[in-house]
Amino acid sequence: MLSRQVFRYVIVGMLGTIAHLAVLVIFVEIFGYDAITGAVAGFLSALSISYVLNHYWTFQSPRRHLSSFWRYVIVSLAGLILNVGMMYTLVVIFNWWYFVAQLSVILVVPVCNFLLNRYWAFAAHSDPHGQSDS
Repeated sequence: MLSRQVFRYVIVGMLGTIAHLAVLVIFVEIFGYDAITGAVAGFLSALSISYVLNHYWTFQSPRRHLSSFWRYVIVSLAGLILNVGMMYTLVVIFNWWYFVAQLSVILVVPVCNFLLNRYWAFAAHSDPHGQSDS
């Protein structure tokens, strides 16, 4: 089951990453925004796509959306903070090209997010009376 979830998470992550990178490039190259703003916009587009696919397909979560969505948002915001922190460090401090910096971020954030999503955001939950929250 873990290997199937990892495989599906990778597929969803690739789709989210494509959306994230596309929005990043559009914001920077077409609309003229800075790389940090583009990264945030890309993150938000990937968030919506990834939540739905991860809830129904990757983790087949029994949690209600109200329960899983806020947890997913918290995990994703932690990923965003890590993303922005790394982008700032790599682009502003080390003067890397924004696109290479974002590719580097992609190697770190998804691993952290998978673990938090699997074991917290989408994990089955039982209350003290043994009832699932689904």
